Amino acid sequence: MTVMTLNLVEKQPAAMRRIIGKHLAVPRWQDTCDYYNQMMERERLTVCFHAQLKQRHATMRFEEMNDVERERLVCAIDELRGAFSKRRQVGASEYAYISFLTVSQRRTLFMHAGLTEKEFNQPYWRINEESCYWRDALFRALRELFSLFEYAPTILTSVKPEQYLH
Repeated sequence: MTVMTLNLVEKQPAAMRRIIGKHLAVPRWQDTCDYYNQMMERERLTVCFHAQLKQRHATMRFEEMNDVERERLVCAIDELRGAFSKRRQVGASEYAYISFLTVSQRRTLFMHAGLTEKEFNQPYWRINEESCYWRDALFRALRELFSLFEYAPTILTSVKPEQYLH
């Protein structure tokens, strides 16, 4: 799981940038654009929330955003795919899995589930109780995020192919 940012590209030797720009940049760019652009608006809202972007970004295409917005998005996608990896879930209960998430990842999960700060501020061990009215929504959101990030491109890039040459 790798993220290519403009800062990283600028640190590469010029010859390496030219080779990557000529052979790898276009397919990586297209894979990243396709992945984000094919997300449903609700999924985009979740990723934009985690990237601390505005709601309007969820209606934009990836290639329409500026460098900073794209970089924040690919970094958020990379962090979330690491957090919501099916490999990471193996052998863990939902409660245990949620307890491994960082506060920001947990907040994103709750937001994706359509829950409020009220539910987020309750102890998450409550999901073990049958009477917890928000547990089903949380478990559904967890499954959705596992599915969303399962097929994310291996290398995400916020760098347009022509930026490798300049």
